[in-house]
Amino acid sequence: MNLEKLKRYSPILLRTAIAIVFLWFGFSQLKDPSSWTGMLPEFAKSLSISPTTLIYISGSFEVILSIFLLLGIYTRISSFLLGLHLIDIITIVGYGPIGVRDFALALATFSIVLMGPDEFCLETIIRKKYHKNL
Repeated sequence: MNLEKLKRYSPILLRTAIAIVFLWFGFSQLKDPSSWTGMLPEFAKSLSISPTTLIYISGSFEVILSIFLLLGIYTRISSFLLGLHLIDIITIVGYGPIGVRDFALALATFSIVLMGPDEFCLETIIRKKYHKNL
């Protein structure tokens, strides 16, 4: 088997894998926000928004942007925002197994930013179809 022919699937594999991670965590937060409120930083407790509401916001943010990433809509923007979100999480959890894992996921997410939309992204498919009809 010639692996060179399979290289073209690498970007969609990376995009899908990262999107699945964010979807899982986002849906987990939406399903049971109370189990996530302990992960909020101390300053969040002094905000006028309840911890549960903050978790709902975070979960919704992750679900919406990961669906964009999965479908290849606003690929660079959604992956950039998700990467920044991970950097924020790293500053909260600190150095340790979770922080190192999230750092690697952030780097993978930022690699999508650098790569941009691949040939399987909806934005690429639509752009090709639109420009073909001009």
